[in-house]
Amino acid sequence: MKYLDIASRFGDVTVRVTPVPHPWDTAATRPAFDVQLTAPNLDVSVVAIEDDDAPQTLVEFFRELADNHRGFDFDKHWESLGGDLKIRSDHDQINAIRLYVTLSGGVVPRWTAYAELHVDPGRFDRVAINLGLFGDELLAGEVEDPHAEPPRIDPRRRAREPRKRIGTPNPQPGSDQA
Repeated sequence: MKYLDIASRFGDVTVRVTPVPHPWDTAATRPAFDVQLTAPNLDVSVVAIEDDDAPQTLVEFFRELADNHRGFDFDKHWESLGGDLKIRSDHDQINAIRLYVTLSGGVVPRWTAYAELHVDPGRFDRVAINLGLFGDELLAGEVEDPHAEPPRIDPRRRAREPRKRIGTPNPQPGSDQA
């Protein structure tokens, strides 16, 4: 299964979005999305279903962020059917779009997890394009096993890794940097 990761510049927070078949509507014309929110000590996921009556799809939401990469004045919002996934975004008018991602699940008692991601505004062009392509491939039956378990990030492994530091380049293979 194909997925895309939206990683924060700070704090090692990642949102992984994987298009999956709609859980109960086999005639659905749009995919659902398995969304995993991870940080060093956080790992939650939900299956988000788009609301047919919503003003925009998730792909259109990311496309709007890409189109307004230079800045926008008011918050932008997207919510799945039932509110299991909520995304709010704003632009710092300098060089970051902040995503405020909330995942909720369970019946009784409900649980909620929240994270803030600072993302390079230019990233959303690829997010919108790839998410649309991956969803189209799923609906066209071009995915090897559409009911396979989506690939997961292991937050415990990630917690053992060194933290990302702004301005510190990744060592290149063959270099003497450690």
